[in-house]
Amino acid sequence: PELVASLAAAPSVVLEAPPGAGKTTRVPWALFEQDPEAEVVVTEPRRIAARLAAERVAEERGERVGETVGYRVRFEEAASAATRIRYVTEGVLLRRLLTDPTLRGTRAVVLDEFHERHLETDVLLALLVRLQQTSRPDLRLVVMSATLDAEAVAEKLKCPRLASQGRLFPVSIEHLARPDDRPLEKQVVSAVRRLLDETPGDILVFLPGAFEIRRAAEALAELERSRDLSVVPLHGDLPVAEQARAIQPGPRRKVVLSTNVAESSVTIEGVTGVVDSGLARVAEHSPWTGLTTLVTRKVSRASAEQRAGRAGRLAPGHVVRLYTRGDFETRPEHDTPELSRSDLTEMRLLLHALTADPSTLCWLEPPPAAALDRADDLLRLLGATDGDGRLTAIGRRLLELPLHPRLARILHEGERRGVGRRAARLVALLAERDIRSEARTDFGDGRRKSTAPTGPSDLLELEEQLDIARELGRDRIRLLRNGFEPRAVESVLRAEAELRRATQHPPRGGDVTPEAEDEALLVSIFTGFVDRLARRRRPGAAELVLANGKTARLSDQSVVREAARLRPLAVDERPIRPGSNDGTN
Repeated sequence: PELVASLAAAPSVVLEAPPGAGKTTRVPWALFEQDPEAEVVVTEPRRIAARLAAERVAEERGERVGETVGYRVRFEEAASAATRIRYVTEGVLLRRLLTDPTLRGTRAVVLDEFHERHLETDVLLALLVRLQQTSRPDLRLVVMSATLDAEAVAEKLKCPRLASQGRLFPVSIEHLARPDDRPLEKQVVSAVRRLLDETPGDILVFLPGAFEIRRAAEALAELERSRDLSVVPLHGDLPVAEQARAIQPGPRRKVVLSTNVAESSVTIEGVTGVVDSGLARVAEHSPWTGLTTLVTRKVSRASAEQRAGRAGRLAPGHVVRLYTRGDFETRPEHDTPELSRSDLTEMRLLLHALTADPSTLCWLEPPPAAALDRADDLLRLLGATDGDGRLTAIGRRLLELPLHPRLARILHEGERRGVGRRAARLVALLAERDIRSEARTDFGDGRRKSTAPTGPSDLLELEEQLDIARELGRDRIRLLRNGFEPRAVESVLRAEAELRRATQHPPRGGDVTPEAEDEALLVSIFTGFVDRLARRRRPGAAELVLANGKTARLSDQSVVREAARLRPLAVDERPIRPGSNDGTN
């Protein structure tokens, strides 16, 4: 009632509530009840969160998903003409603004989990406030967060701030006395074994990614058998049925191995013990590749406290942090917003299309001027804007593709050269995780392997590997035995199919040789990365000079042996060895 009353008096409200307080499911329904004919859009930072929230609300109302309550995420939608509450990922709503800039029929937008400060979240807030100030003064905006400094946001938006404390039982927190040099999975086993004896409920383990989750699951296999446990993974790449296993109650005591998706987006009932690695994968701009990449970083104190709170929802809990108290106290209070550390090219292209000047928008913190300048320079280089900053025909085509402008430019060039279908496959390989399970292996000592294959491109070699993985089908064991990461293969194949549906396929004239087709593909790739070329120090040498002037060494795993100029697909930054001229692998 207080929220509804506040929105009757002001266009925006900031709501602060801890994870599990019910804000994600109850607030949208309360807004819907004020006007059942209008739409309520709720943004979530992750696909799994959007889908699960829609399922929960529909179940509570005795309906199926896709009726009154639905969702839309990348590659998946459950909605109908009757849908009035729509859970979407942030990117989905941003792309809707391109075709429906006034959000017709939408009464309210709820920005959930705003404290995570994804790039898309900050951009959405700025654009929605602009919309309220121009053509949609009737649009209602609710900003919801678990750990955010809500007072600062409310002050920026000049709106009321509401707080819901929720109910939390006491939680004891234990830090390491000294750093543990053992592999992470061994530390997890030790902590889980202790929590099984010290707490009565399920155990939630926070790990940075799917790779670490699989290693920890393998290390816990013996304990799982001896203690009659159910060790289950939880991350965004899992099939829906496997995600449900982690979230729903089961007959046996559970150990859930999760990424930070369980930090706030997903609530797992019955947890009384938490193991916190203190790590997470975060999106950062890679100056080497020119794309946003996922890197492993220490989480902030706010994130660590939020993870700890997961142990005290239903009963007193205990938390084991796999780092020292001193480490915790030196961490930043909050995570750095993505807007301050990510590549802004995709955002800048969107703002061009919406004729939104970044300097006039309502930002919590404005984007770095240097990052905006780099984005504008790249858009001109890609041909997406002209010298006056206006969108070109190429820029309008890039906007139609759900990709970073570099990758969209590759696909567009592939269309022009008649190799759009294969370009879609290569772009999917670049956009998704590496399909090889040994992708993390050492780059080597610089000596070439005489038995290694040679070819014009590592990406074309990876394309052949994808064909092999496709032939193996969905057999997880066979894929692993052949060196593939099953979830990554599935993600790439799904992205390829989606991109092919979005790709134009003009016919190529005459007979085309495989060599000519490969050449067209390589030219397309270079079109997206014209500013990221590297050259060899001398013919045939492994030593390279990157576009930024730094030195590097070609990986032993590369099949490219003779080309004088190369486009690095991945760069592994390492300390320089004494006596070595190499700077980066």
